[in-house]
Amino acid sequence: MLWVPALLLVFLAPITQVSSNMEEDKLSVMRATGSSVVIDCDLTGSYIHWYKFQEGAVPRRLLYYDVYYSKVELDSGISERKYRVYKGKILISNLQESDSGTYYCAVWEKHIGLDFLY
Repeated sequence: MLWVPALLLVFLAPITQVSSNMEEDKLSVMRATGSSVVIDCDLTGSYIHWYKFQEGAVPRRLLYYDVYYSKVELDSGISERKYRVYKGKILISNLQESDSGTYYCAVWEKHIGLDFLY
């Protein structure tokens, strides 16, 4: 299973900073409350799943993107106003402190009669 993590930190001060550590494929993003952020998934496959991890909470899948049909399936309780996906990238809008966490993408490859998860 391949995971590409992106750590999203939301601050109340108007700070915008992006840094990357290529050894760990981890991207740290800081944005001001109310702004938005785009996180790219470097994996390719038939289905791209996005997960959010927060300290002390159960990891949660937010949605998956069907690449072939360009279709987004949001999990229960997830707002399409908050999360949008296009071409493997996720846009998180109107950032709040509660959006802080580590975001991962995972790829599921579907073949006729077989399912593969990377």
